[in-house]
Parts: sequence; C-alpha cells; structure tokens
Amino acid sequence: MTDAAPLQDIARGSLDLVVAALQRESRNVLSLTLRAADGGPLPAFRAGQHLPLWLGLPGRNIATYTLSSANHDLGHYRISVKLEQDGQGGSRHLHQLAVGAVLKASAPRGTFVLQDAPNPVLLLTGGIGITPALSMLQTLAREGQREVFFLHACNDAGEHSFAAEVEGLAKGNPLIRVFHAYANGTEADLQAGRCHHLGLIDRETLRRLLPLDDYHVYLCGPPGFMAAQTAALRSLGVAQEHIRTEVFSPPRPATPAAVATAPVAADGPVVSFARSGKTAIWTAATPSLLDFAEAQGLTPEFSCRAGVCGTCACRIVSGEVAYDTDPLEPPPPGEILLCCARPQGQITLDL
Repeated sequence: MTDAAPLQDIARGSLDLVVAALQRESRNVLSLTLRAADGGPLPAFRAGQHLPLWLGLPGRNIATYTLSSANHDLGHYRISVKLEQDGQGGSRHLHQLAVGAVLKASAPRGTFVLQDAPNPVLLLTGGIGITPALSMLQTLAREGQREVFFLHACNDAGEHSFAAEVEGLAKGNPLIRVFHAYANGTEADLQAGRCHHLGLIDRETLRRLLPLDDYHVYLCGPPGFMAAQTAALRSLGVAQEHIRTEVFSPPRPATPAAVATAPVAADGPVVSFARSGKTAIWTAATPSLLDFAEAQGLTPEFSCRAGVCGTCACRIVSGEVAYDTDPLEPPPPGEILLCCARPQGQITLDL
C-alpha cells in the first residue's frame, strides 16, 4: 500500500494482537512487534497513523501509540513506547509485557499522514516524536521519488532511538539526508558520528541545512520543541499550511498571536461558551470545536486530537454536533468530544 490513496477513516473493528518480539531501542524506548492472533494480515494503515489499544487499566482504558513500522508489510505492526517517569499513559504496563502477551486494539487511525505531493519533505522530530517520521521515512525511501530531510533532536546518545535503522534507510540514497542533534551530547559523539550537532535545532541550524524550497513539513515532538520549530520555519518562509503536526500533549496555552491569526471569515452558527461568557460565529474552515475554542483564547484539555482518548470531553449545554471522525468510544450522555466535532446549528458549551 502507498500513501497515494485518498485520506479516509479506516473501518474499525476489534483486533486481537500478540506480542511477537520486544526490542530495546534506547535507554527509555521499547519496541513491540505485534501480529494478529489468528495469523492473518492486519488492517492497512497510512504512514503516521496510530494504533488505539484497550489497556484496561484503572483510569486509562484507551491509549494510542504511533506505528513505527513500514506500512507495506501488513504481517505485523510495530509500536515504540517511551517509558514515562510517572508511569502514566500505560507505558509502564507495556514495558512489562512479555512475548506472547495479547493486546486488544482497534484498526489504525489518525490524520497526521504523509501526503501525496511532489514537494520535498522535511521530517523534523524531537524525542519519541521520531516514531511517525520513521514510518514516513520508510515509505519515502521505498518510493524513491522525493527529496527528504530527516532532522531529529534528542537528549544524548543513550536516548537516541533508531539511529542504525535511519542510517540504513539513507545509505546509498542521494534523496535522503539525515541530521541528528544532541542537546546534551559531547565532542566524542561528534567525532564518532553519533550526531552532527551539539545543542538545540534552531532557526540558524535550519537555515544552514535546508536549501530554499517549498517543503512539506511533518513536525512531531514535545510541545516546546514544536512551538520553537514552527516559529523558526515560519520565519524562514515555510507556509503554515505546509507544516503538519502531531500533538500528544497537555493543553497548549493560547497566545495573543494565535488568537489574532485565527480565521475571521464567519459563515456559520453562533457558538457560545457558558463559563467564559464568550460568543463567536463558527467558521466552516475551522477543523473542529477544539480548534475553534483555542482560537477564542480558551484552553480546553486534550491529548490525541483524534477522537480516541476522550480527554477533550465537554458538556454541551444546548444544541447538537456532528462528528467528522466517529469517536472510538462515545462520550457520556450530555458530553461531546471537541477534537472531532462541528456544530449543527447554534450551540452552547460548558467552557
């Protein structure tokens, strides 16, 4: 399968997956190779999509992990899980699994996917944000048609995941250029070729590495990293619509600049926010009520922005919504998921 197919929500169903192999990728990242329990092929996915897992843990029923494997081999999936220090999100549970363990999942989903376009591609990642970019790089290397810049930042050599795999994909391929930066690396890392830069990837680093071109950027990493890279890319002339991001993070505080650049052409129903007292007219170009609320300066909680985790559930005071992507699990009665909902007429939300 290639990523040329139109983006659409893949049919969902319950999958029983068996842990077929475990691979330590770095100090805090473990990869799990998953195969169908019945031995058959797995549902197709697009590079960049994530796999929802039912973990059955107290307070954490569903968690999502990006597929780091190539999307042309449907004999297995691979997820790569960073062990979080506080043990939240199911990472500790997954790190303790053994080969043969069975997990229940839904088919892959998500809109952070490689687009079918001739533009050169910039895969810009920090930390565990490398996982969707790795799947994308495998697709791009296999296609062999687009120029690719793979830039990855991490703390040090001990936290550098998939170094050999990335170098192997780039070896002998003149279209792929790889650059690694260690925030706390050493001169020995540079001399050994483990990284190419000490410190952060900043505007000057990007300007030095990237020829002037019309890039399609896929950006994934911690919130601070993503905010800094977005600002740097915009200052270098990369169009906002060409910067695609994957967000699995706490809520972002809205900034005056973010509110000022929100769409202003109003062409829809009135959306009211009961607790804040704000009212605005819906703009059809806005992706979701979550984006719309953020554009008004509100900071509702969210995590996956894909209708999976339920973090953005919000009480609806009046009115109705429609979902662009059906939630994996319906929210409780009287609540909606902001991240994938649009208003159907005038509505009031408890925000």
